[in-house]
Amino acid sequence: MSHVSIRARLIFLSVLLLVILAVSSALLIRELMRHSQSLAEQARLVSIVRTATTASKHFGDLKYWLTDLAITQLTRSQQNAADAKARLDADLKAIAAVHPEGVAAIGREVETLTDLARRAGEAYSGDDSVEGNALLAQARSRILNIDDEIDKIVARVEQQALAGRDASARQAERVVELAIIGGMVALAVALGLTAYIVRSITVPLKRLEGSMAAITRGELDVEIPRASAHEIGAMTKALGMLRDSLIERDHLERERRRADAEIRRARDAAEAALRELKAAQANLIQAEKMASLGQLTAGIAHEIKNPLNFVNNFSAVSAELIYELQEALRGASLNDKLRTEIGDITDTLRGNLEKIVQHGKRADGIVKNMLLHSRHGSGEHRRVDVNALVEESLNLAYHGARAEKPGFNVTLERSFDPAAGEAVLFPQEMTRVLLNLISNGFYAATKRKADASGGYEPTVIAATKNLGDSIEIRIRDNGTGISPEVKEKMFDPFYTTKPAGEGTGLGLSLSYDIVVKQHGGSIEVETKPGEFTEFRIILPRTAGSLSGS
Repeated sequence: MSHVSIRARLIFLSVLLLVILAVSSALLIRELMRHSQSLAEQARLVSIVRTATTASKHFGDLKYWLTDLAITQLTRSQQNAADAKARLDADLKAIAAVHPEGVAAIGREVETLTDLARRAGEAYSGDDSVEGNALLAQARSRILNIDDEIDKIVARVEQQALAGRDASARQAERVVELAIIGGMVALAVALGLTAYIVRSITVPLKRLEGSMAAITRGELDVEIPRASAHEIGAMTKALGMLRDSLIERDHLERERRRADAEIRRARDAAEAALRELKAAQANLIQAEKMASLGQLTAGIAHEIKNPLNFVNNFSAVSAELIYELQEALRGASLNDKLRTEIGDITDTLRGNLEKIVQHGKRADGIVKNMLLHSRHGSGEHRRVDVNALVEESLNLAYHGARAEKPGFNVTLERSFDPAAGEAVLFPQEMTRVLLNLISNGFYAATKRKADASGGYEPTVIAATKNLGDSIEIRIRDNGTGISPEVKEKMFDPFYTTKPAGEGTGLGLSLSYDIVVKQHGGSIEVETKPGEFTEFRIILPRTAGSLSGS
């Protein structure tokens, strides 16, 4: 069987199953036909029993009308007796097929009975009642004989019918048993042959499947079953060719990996050198940015601090002199109107000087923050209140812009989340970032105002939000917006769209390095040209991975 093709095996199995089914069906049909014949014979016997019963009834009619005819000699009785006899003859003819002797005896008795009834009628007609009664007595004897014979025929036919019924029942049981036994034998043979042929197919396929699974796992030294002449043999040959090709491919793959490893080592060395070069360049650029920004801020702050000190000092001295002037005027001889006017003027001067001192101290605080901002390095790494840091940066940027450009006016809006809380960061570095973004917002809003026809109010919004493990800071302006081309390059070093002398292109690059590289956060930009620009900064609350710049 192992050398026979799978197709031939399946055809053989199908033909064999059909033969088994045909033989078992033929045997069963033969037995059923025999059983049907037995049932037909039984039905015939039942019909004869019914006919015999009817014959008994017709004989009863006949003896009644014969007796009536012997006594009354009526034509109607004679006709009824003839009809009853005809029906009885028909019944006896049907019964003769199973009991001819009994039917013949009944026929003779009926003829004798008819003759006796006729003679009795003649005797009664001749007023010979004695002879008539004697003949009727003989007729009654014949009637009893006929009734007894009919009863015997009915009993015999019923016995034959019961015997046929029992035989049919036994034959039906035998047919059922034969059908069950034949079906079980046919099923057992079919299952055995099916199992044998299926096993002859599945066992080689299982071996082939095991070899294929091993090759799939990379076990190329697995043993492949011997190829045979049928379909599985063709699959085995194909699997052997596949294994050989995989072995060859594996050899080529090892060679390729060896070459790739050498190329990768060379590439990694080149990339390492490039990274070191970029790191050195970035450090140099940031150092230059910090130095330029620090020098500029320190120079401006120092230039402002000296005249600011004079303003603060002379304002305080002038306030004291006005107080002394008021004390001196108290002893002078002045009329009430003049004294009142002088008092109002001195009070106004003292109030103005107090405001000058107040705003001078505020300006001095701004200058101190600028000097602190201009110091080289990242400064202290500490926990900072984010809302306070954004508020301080917003004020510092606003007053710096007003000091730089007289007439500068931008609406500031704040939306600080009270739950924003604190974060561990470098406050000086984050102040640089916020100052840069806010200043860019001032520039964009002022530029749009210059181009707008009217009804436009430049606005910069600073907002914070608690995000759980991180904090969000948003700086939004309603200025000129950023085009998609500029947005792609806006964080590149030395890239700027401002006119010469107004920007170096280092602000956003520095902000990106501080937020992303130094603080491990993220900075995103959402903008629509001609409408708005919004910078979104996400800072982690903790700073386990932070490092100085």
